[in-house]
Amino acid sequence: MPANPVPINIKQQGLLWFQPPYNWSDRQIAKKLDVSPSVVSRWRNELMNDGLLCEDEWFLKNNEGWSPEQRFAVVLESAVMSEIELAEYCRHKGLFVEQVKEWRTISTQAHELKALNNHKVDKVVKEYRQKVRELEKELARKEKALAETAALLVNSEDA
Repeated sequence: MPANPVPINIKQQGLLWFQPPYNWSDRQIAKKLDVSPSVVSRWRNELMNDGLLCEDEWFLKNNEGWSPEQRFAVVLESAVMSEIELAEYCRHKGLFVEQVKEWRTISTQAHELKALNNHKVDKVVKEYRQKVRELEKELARKEKALAETAALLVNSEDA
C-alpha cells in the first residue's frame, strides 16, 4: 500500500484536469492539488493505459501547444531573468527551463534569418536602382542623339 494514499476526490479532480478542455500539465496539477509530480504522472499513465488520454495529444498540448505568440511572449518575459528567476518562472508556467531556452534560440535564429533576408533584399533593391539609373542615362543620351538627328534632317531638307 502507498505510504501516503491520495484521497479519491483529489485524484478525480487531477484526472479531470488532464482531459479537455483543461489539458493541464503534470506540474500544474501537482502544484494545484499539492501532491507529488510523480503521483500525478502515475495518474496520467493510468489515463493513457485506459485509453482516455492520447499520449501524442497530451505531449503536443503540454510541450508544443503554445502558439508562436505565446512562446515569444515567454521569451520576452524571461529574457532578463537570472537562472533562479527563470526556474521559478518556468515552475509557475508549467514549463521546463530547456523549453524556454530552446524557444529563445529559435526566436534569435528567426530574427537573424529575417535580418539576413532584409540585407539580401536591400542589396537587390540597390542593384536594381543602379540599373535603373544606368538605363535612364542611356535613354537620355539616346533621346538627345535622336533630337540632334531630327534637327539635322530638318536642316538638310531646308537646304
